[in-house]
Formats: sequence, C-alpha cells, structure tokens
Amino acid sequence: MFYELIFRTVVIYFFILINRKLRLFVYGKPQIIIKNGKILLKEMKKARYNLDDLITQLREKGIFDIKDVETSILEYSGKLSVLLKPQKRGVTTEDLGVDVSREWVPVVLVMDRKIVKKGLRVIGQDEKWLLKKLEDKGFSLDKVFLASLTTDGVLFISEYKQ
Repeated sequence: MFYELIFRTVVIYFFILINRKLRLFVYGKPQIIIKNGKILLKEMKKARYNLDDLITQLREKGIFDIKDVETSILEYSGKLSVLLKPQKRGVTTEDLGVDVSREWVPVVLVMDRKIVKKGLRVIGQDEKWLLKKLEDKGFSLDKVFLASLTTDGVLFISEYKQ
C-alpha cells in the first residue's frame, strides 16, 4: 500500500514534469498583479490574493511605495516578482559607463588555524606568500581563525579567540 502510493506520486510528478498543460492545471500559471503601474483587482481575485499580501510581499522586497512598481507577477510558487519603474531602479556600472574588471568569490586561505591549500592554488600563491602576508599584518598562523582574499584583493583576517 505504502509503495503503491509512492509509485503513484512519482508517476504523477513525472507526467507533470514533462507535460506543460498538466503542470499549468496542477500548479496554475503566473498572474500579472500590477501592470503599467496599475493594480489589476480582477487578476488578484482570480489568484485569491489580497491587498495585504501584496503590500507585505512588496515590503519584504524593500518596496514601501506601490507607485514605484511598473509590473508585478504572482508566480505559481506564491512568490512575487517585481519590476520597478525605470526611474526607481538602481544605477548600474554599465549605466555610468564604468568598466569593471571581472569579480570573483572571496577565496578562503586559512580556516581554523589551518592553511587551505586549494585556496592558495586558486590565487596562484604558496604558503610562504601567505605566511609573509599574515606576518605583515601582525598575525601568526596559530592566531588566525579565518583569512580570505576579498573580491577587491584585500586580505581579510579574523583573529582566533578562545
């Protein structure tokens, strides 16, 4: 009985996965809630979505004024996707014409007083280089809880304190 239920569930999810119409029937489809800055009450009612939910989800995204929203879509997952009006979007480096070199994820070099050799390989350095950098900042390896090379090339060090 239990295995039969699991089997049926897997089969149903498989068909939902490969069949878009079935997926739309089961999960529903995303609904536009705000279009061109206007709240679409009819769409909200279809989605059984109220104004309190809309305002709450906008605040969770850091949007406290509905007039700043150009388009908002209620996804079938229940999450709200928001496109702000052009004048309310943040300025990007591309907008400013600033050439930004490639960024990387900070690389961990020391973790709990142990050197992370993979991190050193990633940045093309060796233990001798790291120990010298730590010494220059007044640290020995046994006093470092975490050391990482940040995206701007600065060595961040968190001291080991018992």
